[in-house]
Amino acid sequence: MRRLLILSFILISLSTQAQTWTPDSYTNYNETSFYRIESLYSAIDFSQVNFPLLQAAIFFVTNEERKKAKLSPFEFRSEIENVASGHAQDMVKYGFYSHTSKIRIKRTLLDRFHLEGLNPEYYGENICSTYGLQYQAGRKVNPPYPSGEFTYAFTSKKEVILPHTYLTFAKSVVKLWMESPGHRQNILNPQFKTLGCGARVYREKNFYNMPYFMVVQNFGN
Repeated sequence: MRRLLILSFILISLSTQAQTWTPDSYTNYNETSFYRIESLYSAIDFSQVNFPLLQAAIFFVTNEERKKAKLSPFEFRSEIENVASGHAQDMVKYGFYSHTSKIRIKRTLLDRFHLEGLNPEYYGENICSTYGLQYQAGRKVNPPYPSGEFTYAFTSKKEVILPHTYLTFAKSVVKLWMESPGHRQNILNPQFKTLGCGARVYREKNFYNMPYFMVVQNFGN
């Protein structure tokens, strides 16, 4: 079970191992050197996710799509990342999935931008809710109790469903967006110049508490 939503508005008001990823790290890496970070290839530990690194992975994978389309790569802006990560966190905390927040002062995307001191002329949002495991959609899954290990059902041998790595998760969520026309349009919109990404983990109660992520991209000019 994966969900995608899109929102866009126009003209409305170098080390190889990342120990700690910060907003300043974006200036130290490019689309080549970023992929030398060893942590990207580590399986995600859902009890202690490195959210800044995961958000950076989504950012750089998104810029790969910009380059393929002969567009200028997005510039990182920490205030926009704050908007995106805040909305992802709110959706998890308050149990909703929408571009419209349950929090009154954050109700619209523009409200959320304004709270960060931003008033963009062009802005947009992609959101997604998807698996934290490398799960093949549609396949039956055994209840993970008591081991907590997810496996496929009705197989002749045990097939464990592995966690995503930071990089495979970033590639999977960007692929979902690129396969959806409206989300793709946001990613490839030449009016958008800046990008910030947010992600937060939760357990999907309707699917044996499988780890899922709420993911948000926010675009600005």
